[in-house]
Amino acid sequence: MKTDESAAVLAAPTVPWGCWDPEATLDLPFPARFQVQVNAMHDAPALSAGDLAAAVRQPVDSKPLRALADGARSAVIAVDDITRPTPTHEVLPWLLAELEGIPTENIRILVALGAHRPMVRVELERKLGAAILDEFDVEQHHPYENLVALGASSRGTPIRLNRSYYEADLKISVGAVLPHPYMGFGGGAKLVVPGLAGIETLQANHQPAVTGISGGLANPDVDARRDVEEIALKTGLAFSCNVVINANRDIAGLFCGHPVSAHRAAVRFASGVYATDTPGAPYDIVCLNAWPKDGELLQIGNALNCYRTAREPLLKPEGTVVITACCQLGRGYHSLHGPGMRLHREPSAKGYLAGREVVVFSPHLNERDFRVSFAPEYRLFTSWDALVAHLGTRHAGPASVAVFPTAPLQILS
Repeated sequence: MKTDESAAVLAAPTVPWGCWDPEATLDLPFPARFQVQVNAMHDAPALSAGDLAAAVRQPVDSKPLRALADGARSAVIAVDDITRPTPTHEVLPWLLAELEGIPTENIRILVALGAHRPMVRVELERKLGAAILDEFDVEQHHPYENLVALGASSRGTPIRLNRSYYEADLKISVGAVLPHPYMGFGGGAKLVVPGLAGIETLQANHQPAVTGISGGLANPDVDARRDVEEIALKTGLAFSCNVVINANRDIAGLFCGHPVSAHRAAVRFASGVYATDTPGAPYDIVCLNAWPKDGELLQIGNALNCYRTAREPLLKPEGTVVITACCQLGRGYHSLHGPGMRLHREPSAKGYLAGREVVVFSPHLNERDFRVSFAPEYRLFTSWDALVAHLGTRHAGPASVAVFPTAPLQILS
């Protein structure tokens, strides 16, 4: 549905900027002759502390966590890393309160890095909270070491997982439910694979996406997700906490319980929160702001997921895609997709854009950084004024501009 109520007409829209470090806002002034509107997602209010506690204590299709913990001598809580916007520190105290029968020294917080880099202490404090970091054993996954071999899934995926996770009596996960081009949505079993997987499992899991199999963006009913859910359940993931954020990165929904059932409940809620109307489409210019995945270059391609969910043409044939991204962490790191790694491919133009122009504004990248992820046809601007001057030359007259302020979250109607 397209309604005029879904967009605010502005000359210089403000977008969120620099997730986690530090979070701020940025004004994006366009030429006065441009017709600029902000297409925001439908959104939802933040949950209260009482709401979070109730979500943990009243799980979906599962025994209460306290009952699952009864008799357990150890527990591991797998959490996603700084490339994900999950306010994990708001969830952990309510989980830990249900584990009071397990000694603190036997509870491990395990950062499910997958193939990403380890986090530094300031990032761990922001993600987990200083009190948690000071009291609990916090371990970061390594895809080459401390692994256990567990055969293969029914689809043939070799199962190599983090030993600390596998050997814990009680296994819990906390992750964000975000649109994903290969597994439909993040969260749920993805905290186990790829989050806690060895490099062979990671390669098998990521290979189809590299070869062009895109899975089901914003649709979790795909083989790739069924595969990781089979592995997660087979290896004992007992309780999954699935976080849906709003446009302020507050927790708008928390769905805990069975690793599949709770995840699907979160997906249903997220699909409404992230839904976005597109009045006036197709546009001359689409501006996709990469927040809350704008911390590093290797994540900002997620802004294009928004474009790919459009059911009707979003951009005119001669239109321009603008991606805006802080990238305060620079290029980023990935043990599979980074330069020289086993699944690295030279970037090429996106077929679904059908030759349309792509320009990227990021003040913390250089040209060599940019070419790691973006095709030669696409251009980097480190100055917003220079990018706007380019747009002004390319688009004559009152060009229409649609700004999507939280593009990696947004699902277009």
